[in-house]
Amino acid sequence: MLISKTPNHMRGFVRGAALSALLGTASLALPANAEEISFWTNLTTASQADVIKKQVDVCAAEQDGLAVKFETVPFGSMYTRLITAMRNGNTPNIMNTIEGAVAFVQAKDGLAPVTDIVDQLGRDDFLPSYLNAVAKNGEIWGLPDWALHQAVWYRKDLFEEIGAAAPTSWPELLETAAKLTRDTNGDGAPDLYGFAVPMSRALVAPQTYFQFFYAAGGTIFDPETGEYVFDQHRDVAIDSLEYMIELYKKASPPASLEWAWGDFRNAYVQGQVAMTNEWGAVVLIAAEQNPDMLEKMGVFALPAPTSDKKPAASLNGGYYYLVGKSTPEKEAASKKLLACMYAPERVAERANSRPIFAVPATKSAFNSEVFQSNEYVKRFWPELETIFNEVMNSWYRYGQEAGLNPLTGQIEATTFIGDAIQNVALGKQTAEAAIDSIDGKLQYQLEVIGNR
Repeated sequence: MLISKTPNHMRGFVRGAALSALLGTASLALPANAEEISFWTNLTTASQADVIKKQVDVCAAEQDGLAVKFETVPFGSMYTRLITAMRNGNTPNIMNTIEGAVAFVQAKDGLAPVTDIVDQLGRDDFLPSYLNAVAKNGEIWGLPDWALHQAVWYRKDLFEEIGAAAPTSWPELLETAAKLTRDTNGDGAPDLYGFAVPMSRALVAPQTYFQFFYAAGGTIFDPETGEYVFDQHRDVAIDSLEYMIELYKKASPPASLEWAWGDFRNAYVQGQVAMTNEWGAVVLIAAEQNPDMLEKMGVFALPAPTSDKKPAASLNGGYYYLVGKSTPEKEAASKKLLACMYAPERVAERANSRPIFAVPATKSAFNSEVFQSNEYVKRFWPELETIFNEVMNSWYRYGQEAGLNPLTGQIEATTFIGDAIQNVALGKQTAEAAIDSIDGKLQYQLEVIGNR
């Protein structure tokens, strides 16, 4: 754990009028006496944590007497740490984490809303989909920072070889993936596959499946009413699963049944697969492992089932900053610190600490010179425009289609969706039976949540 007391002579970036107004409001004024707040981030990679820590130091310096306890908390241990902290009355004053954790802490009455910061920074600057994901009871419970975006990364050179364009429907995608699956070594077995369909039971299989399910228009909850509707979308759910399994059998390596993130990312970067649903991490992996691949990489949004429609949504996510419920003084200091960190240049700097994988969730940061001057951002600007304009504007996280819901955490803490998907891939269960099983267990998890 790092404890920092920042020097008073340091100053931050120049901010706009809206930000200045926020910092000047009486509700966010810090008393003259010294204050200490705690700051947790799940981003343990040094390149990301160091940038956040530096910005915290600079922004804390703008509040006389403010000290910040900065700590990186691995995601794997975060829930345990949070439960212990909240039981002891020591909820972190600021947290940097994903939307599922936002739902978890908010459901336990551990957060202060940040609607005031959003409105005074400028609600229109934030992509609405990222605000909607953390909205509940008329309040916003997390400040969107950067996007976890899932789209199809593909080999432009291989598409050119077979004269293919970006598919506009599921049949086109399957046809293209099947054409690209072939034996290039002449030993009788495919060594190039058209599309990676990873199905590791924990996290990866649900992420793969819901990308298809959302593109086809399905949801677990109705985005407008919040009503549970997965059972009403049974046909869409079955069709999505059957298509995903067909794509696996015709165009994905058999071993991808057990693939996790590192497996399908490396398979794409090393030239084993021509396409994969991915979060942008493949860019830096390629830069490290196979730089020649960079010029061959392109991206398109996973299409809808038919070419006459656009994909209804995608499975994405994001990193957020939260304010823990505490004393008025600590909440005020926390909000003032975060407001300072939301100067567009700082949001862009945080995104560029892991370029392409992280894309700013604010328009001002995305369009800023700081963001666009990054070498990888410049190199993949057409792909980023596709991601920003076609993927990030319409997305859900399973269980949070209508805003914050702790069901997301229940899904990510269990493997019942991954188990059902693998059973279908192995021929142990029909898609209909698998979807009915998932439906039953989703409703059971909702009962568990409701009875807490």
